[in-house]
Amino acid sequence: MTHASFTDLFMSLNPAQKEAVENIEGPVMVVAGPGTGKTQILAARIANILIKTDTSPYQILCLTYTDAGVVAMRERLIKFIGPAAYRVHIHTFHSLCNEIIQFNGSYFGYKNLQPATDLDVYRIIREMIDELPDNSVLKRLKGEVYYDAYDFRNLFDIMKKEDFPPEDIKAKADKYLQDREDNGDFTYKVNGKSFRKGDRKEKDYQDEKLKVERLKAAVDQFAVYNAKMTARKLYDFSDMILWVLKAFREDKNFLLNYQERYLYVLVDEFQDTNGAQLELVNYLTEYWEIPNLFVVGDDDQSIYRFQ
Repeated sequence: MTHASFTDLFMSLNPAQKEAVENIEGPVMVVAGPGTGKTQILAARIANILIKTDTSPYQILCLTYTDAGVVAMRERLIKFIGPAAYRVHIHTFHSLCNEIIQFNGSYFGYKNLQPATDLDVYRIIREMIDELPDNSVLKRLKGEVYYDAYDFRNLFDIMKKEDFPPEDIKAKADKYLQDREDNGDFTYKVNGKSFRKGDRKEKDYQDEKLKVERLKAAVDQFAVYNAKMTARKLYDFSDMILWVLKAFREDKNFLLNYQERYLYVLVDEFQDTNGAQLELVNYLTEYWEIPNLFVVGDDDQSIYRFQ
């Protein structure tokens, strides 16, 4: 891309867009609504970095939420900077982690793994339910015995996406129950025919306590679920991020290799970044005292929540 063509592009931007493109050093967050040219801002910013610095395209990492977003960003960049766009690292979070794992196959030790289908997952969860002891709070001895299979999968998926440690969830569940009790949620506020103000609502307390116990018991099944996935040489997309996070957490030299590789990190659709994905971004940028991190999103378009 020539300086003249970048000038033409830059002059077509509005003042707020120009400010986002010009501030290429340090952390920047842009909150922009639909139709405000978020993809164009990211592409123009990458072009500006390549023109104003000696940064190689290989040292720029752009993360987005979907495969369609990757394609759109690549196509926009090609128009702006030509063939150099193919050398810029543009990924979804999952494709980045998959590339890291595939490039370091011997390091991770994962070979001949297959992505788990929905049928694979539910077969595993049904097997887990069958193996529960009869005295488990999770065991349904009548009716639809697999009634909770969907809830189990949803819980395990959230734990992976947010990288929630099981012990933290159990501790917070206990605190939730204790806080409700301390706040008087299980005591009567007025006198009645069969109770007095301040008496304990024993049934309400026991019902809520059972919910907490079931949650904690389900959390304990997370390790069983992962072990069964591994035994069958299966993985899901969230596993890839967790494997890379584990490597970054435990091997500082491995982490340093990627921290030094990417001098500029840009994140599109930041409103849909979950806990594990955000932790990945933090690892990649924490090496620098003032990281060159640019995030753009729209809280009104959040699929899950603006984080």
